[in-house]
Parts: sequence; C-alpha cells; structure tokens
Amino acid sequence: MSATTSAQKYTLTVTGPPRWTLPGEPPEVGGDPAVLLTIDRSGQVSVYSGKVEYGQGIRHGFALTVADELSISPADVDVVLADTARVPWDRGTTGSASMRTVGVQLRRAAATARRVLIDLAADRWGVKAADVELVDGAARAGSPALTLDFAALLDGLSLQRDIPDDIGPGTELAPAEDATRARRVDALEKVTGRARYSQDFVVPGMLHGKVIRPPTYGAKLVDIDTARAERVPGFVALVRDGDFAGVVAETEHAATYSLESVRVRWEESRDDASDWSLPSLLQEHAGEAVVLQESGSLDEGMGEADGVLDGTYFAPYISNAQMEPSAAVASWEDGKLSVWCGNRGPFSERAQLAGALGISEGDVHVMTLAVGGSFGTKTPTVSLEAARLARHAGRPVKVAYTRSEEFIWSTVRPAALIEIKSGFTSGGKITAWDYRAFHAGENAFRGRRGAMTPYDVPHTRVAVAGSVSPLQHGSYRSLGGAVNHFARETHMDRMARRLEMDPAEFRLRNLSHPRYRRVLEAAMDRFGWSTRKRRDGVGFGLAVGFDAGSYVAECVEVEVRDQQVQVRRVTAAFDCGAIVNPDGVRNQVEGSIVMGIGSALWEAVEFDGGRVLTTGFNRYRVPRVMDTPEIEVVLIEDDSNPATGAGEPGIVPIAAAVANAVADATGLVIEQLPIEPQLR
Repeated sequence: MSATTSAQKYTLTVTGPPRWTLPGEPPEVGGDPAVLLTIDRSGQVSVYSGKVEYGQGIRHGFALTVADELSISPADVDVVLADTARVPWDRGTTGSASMRTVGVQLRRAAATARRVLIDLAADRWGVKAADVELVDGAARAGSPALTLDFAALLDGLSLQRDIPDDIGPGTELAPAEDATRARRVDALEKVTGRARYSQDFVVPGMLHGKVIRPPTYGAKLVDIDTARAERVPGFVALVRDGDFAGVVAETEHAATYSLESVRVRWEESRDDASDWSLPSLLQEHAGEAVVLQESGSLDEGMGEADGVLDGTYFAPYISNAQMEPSAAVASWEDGKLSVWCGNRGPFSERAQLAGALGISEGDVHVMTLAVGGSFGTKTPTVSLEAARLARHAGRPVKVAYTRSEEFIWSTVRPAALIEIKSGFTSGGKITAWDYRAFHAGENAFRGRRGAMTPYDVPHTRVAVAGSVSPLQHGSYRSLGGAVNHFARETHMDRMARRLEMDPAEFRLRNLSHPRYRRVLEAAMDRFGWSTRKRRDGVGFGLAVGFDAGSYVAECVEVEVRDQQVQVRRVTAAFDCGAIVNPDGVRNQVEGSIVMGIGSALWEAVEFDGGRVLTTGFNRYRVPRVMDTPEIEVVLIEDDSNPATGAGEPGIVPIAAAVANAVADATGLVIEQLPIEPQLR
C-alpha cells in the first residue's frame, strides 16, 4: 500500500519505515514508506500492522497505545491487522516482538498525529501549541468555544506526514494512562462467538477438500483407485499432483466420506527412528556447533574447582496442541490467489505460496482471520493444499484439519539433548561452565535462545548445534529458550544440593546482573521463600529466566503423591520494562506458566518408524483446569527501559522450577522431561 494512495483516501496519513527491525538491529531501507496511521474524513482513527492477534492481546495493546497519545477511547481505534493488501510488510508474529517493535512505532505515529492536530488548532485559533490539548477526540484551548473534533480540524485538508526523528521515547510521547480503564477491544466478539476463525470461514460456492495422507513420513504414492469415491453423493473431483493428492466435494461430510472411500497404495521407506532412540540420534548426527559465549579457559576453571558436576538433559518433541486445528480457504480469480487462513505470518505465507505455485507475490492476497492459539507454527501447508485443490477445481476450496491431522502433520517443538559440565568452589562460586546443546533441526538457530548463561563464570563455553529431525519441527513459544533454561537451571540446583546450599543463595552468589537479581529477590519475597515449611511429599523450586528482552523469576511449590505431581502455587516476578497493558502482561505470564507446566510434567510426542502415535488429547495430556495452580504475578514496572516481550518469557523457567521442586520433594535427580512418567 503506497503512501500516495493513502494520502488521497484519508485526511491525515502518518507513514514510517517500510520494514521493522528489532531494537538494536540496523534499520532496513528502501521501498515506499509504510502507512501506519490514518484519520479519515469522519474522524475515524485507524492503525495498520502485519502482526497477528493470537489471543495475546496485541489488538488491545495497539489500541491502548494509540488512544493514550490521541486522548480517545481504545474502542475508537480501528486496528487493521495481517491483511497483505492493506498493512505494511512484517516478518511475522514471533519472538514476543509486537509491542517492542510495532507497538513503539504506532505510538510514535500517534504522537506525530497529535502534534499535527495540535498545531492545526493553534494556528486556527491564534494561540500557542502549548495551550492546546486533545480531549475525547477533539482539540481544545481552554474553553468550550475553542473546541473542534478531529474531522472538523482536518476538513478540506489532505495531509501526509512521516514520523520525525525528534519523536521518540521520553520526548514527544504522552505518558501512558492506566490501561485497566478499558476492557479489551475484541472481548465482546470473542465471548459472543462473532469472531471469525479459519474453521468458521466460508465463501459463496465453496467446496470442501480433504488431502490423502501417507501412512508414514516419507511414503511415496504408487496408485489410487477412486471408483468407490466417485459414487459418493457430492463428490466433485480427485486432484493429483505428484505425491500430493486430495478430493473435493460439495460438503465436508461428502469430502470425508469420499476420502474414506479412496483406495491407495504406498511405497513406505524404512525408518528406525523413534522417540526412544532420539537422544542418541541427536548427538550422533549433530552438525557444526556455533559458539555463542566463550571466556577464559575451561581447563583452568576446572582446575580451580573443588567440585565438578556432569549432567545430560533431554527434552522430547512436544506438540503445539492448540485448541483450533488449522484451516484455510483459497480462491482463484484471473490467475490471482486469495487465501483466508489462521497463520502467524501473512507475508511469509504469501511468499511461500507464490514460490510453490509459480506466481508472483503480487498475485497472492493473504488475509489472517482470528487465530485460536498455537504460540508457534500453525500447520504450514494447509493454505497451499487449499490453493492446489482450488486451482484444479475452479472454485474456492476449504481445507480444515481434523484433530488427528493436526497432531500428525503440524510442526512440533524441536527435541534437544544438552550436556553441561561445571566446576565450583566449596564457597559456592562457579569457576567453569561447559555447555553443549544439540537441538533437532538442520541448523542451530532455534536452539540459541536462552543458551547463554547469565551467571558470573570466569571460564565459560556455550555451543549449540543443529541435528537430525525425524519429525517436522517448527516454532513454539520461546523456541529453544524453555529447553535451554530447563537444562541450565536444573543443573544450578544440582550444584547447590551438592554444596548443601540454598538454591536461591547459590544463584545470588553468582549473579550480579541487577535486573536478574531484582526479579529473583522480588519472587522470593512474595513467595515467602525464606519461611517455607518442609512437609512430607512437598517440595519447593525456583528458576530465573530471560527471553524477548524481559527478565523473570519463578518460585514453585509442588506436592508429590501416588506418583503424581500437583503444582500447588507459583509466584512469578516479571520485568518487561515499561508496561502498556498490565492485565495483558499478567494474562500472558499466567498462560505461559500453565503451558509450561504441561511440557514439564506430561507432554511428549511419541513416534516410531515414521509414524506419530500421539494423535489426540486422549493420548497427549495438556494441563486442564484441575491442574492449574494458584498463580501470583508480581509486575516490576521500569519506565527507564522500553517495553519488551510478554508473550514468551514466562514459559522459559517454569519447567526447571517444577523439576527442582520435584527433586526437593523426592530426592530424585531430574535430567529429562516430562517428569511424571519418571516417578512410576
């Protein structure tokens, strides 16, 4: 969307750089300015972002941010998200980066609009700009007589402004108001069922598609017999393109029945990989390691130590296990493709579709609907499958995954094997830290997050390598951060126990970073760590973490009875810098904790010989209401630091905190996840 087109359509258009970067990264240049904010001739304020609302609350956060600057209600801000024909390019909703990148830019855009509106009013009334304020969608200069709403101020004008360099945090930005004053702008449509998800979406003349799936990963299609399927009422066609095949029908029931009626022969390859052999596979097939952190000499550090501890930690594949299975609708018209889906990156989806289908990105229009969770990759192929079927059928086609398809064919969080060797003195100082991680996947990118140690260790080496991945891996909340934190923080407790030292005190002796110390001390204080009472079957654990620019510490109480673990209470102290939406931050931390409890205690994808065995919630346990502990979130607001991520940091320390609490209660050494099967 060019700025020129927008300036003709709107009364005031505020533009910014064409592409966003994370804080500290060099800006990307080139291309037309991105339209970030408009005020139309009726006074309607609209903002535009390629981010996706996953339930994390960014629609409300963006609305709050802009409303604070323009002194209007958040409900009066139209937040346009994730439509490739209407919003600026975006790399995707990942890394808890929405508020710390786009949120900041939208606030600067709103501050620019505020300056324009105030200057227009001051010029019209012949007063100083300092005497003009914005109140409830209007400019006012001391009296009701000098009051004009936005539409009246802009009447007859067509203005375009780029964000000036002198508008930034601490200069022209208005102070944030109390974000609890307004309910979420999308709350009503969510609780009344008016929100449209990809599973709900329909277009006129739409067919329903079902993909013929191989019995195992890597199986090759040999032959198809559709004689029985063709007799199903509502059957329209079989589509075959190499090893891709599917059926389309007038109704979903007819498509399902047609699929069940197709006879298929496959050539299956032998695959000995299984969840049992995965730890050794990760180590044996690792690629070249990437050294992320190195200082001093490990030999020297081990020589200075009074004690040395070796540990090997393993985390299996886990499923995103979102409540909403993936779905997409695709429609072709004059060689151009429109797709309605529920994925997190509409622009990456557009690029992938264009490449796979042999068309230009300009001929692909992706619109992201409401998304029912996932916090990572939704099934990456569903849009392409719908597009292939629709191209052949000549009509729009919807592909909606079943629960079983979602578990088998969606991506999973990469498994990881981590080896740690540490040296420490009898006084509780760590002298050496040798950390080697092997994460499933062709490269080590996903395994880097959270791998570096925050502790004060003079002799350190942290290296991460990618390895073989029998299953299709993808993004998951915090990527490899939660796995790396599990290994590191569990190993920290094991050293403390070896020294017969309180694990909190051990951490504090080796931790000088002020923000880490602040969250740890705040969590301990609110939890009552120093006054905790020992009881049979009850254990206490803690861990610290960092992700997406934010610092977190969590204290946990568990009870172990009859080989089962019940997490009783969790206290989390959370520092994400300046806070725009406190309720939203608390919600994200609480959700992260509950999600992380599942991966700590029960979750693991079982597979054997190219076949996924966990195909539904009857075999794959996630936390239920009865598993949810008492959770207290202590927010440490720090306006001296910019807003950082809230969606992911809460998950990174929780598995280690739970593991440490279980070890405290039982005396067991916990080196792998999930925990509960190890108690039987």
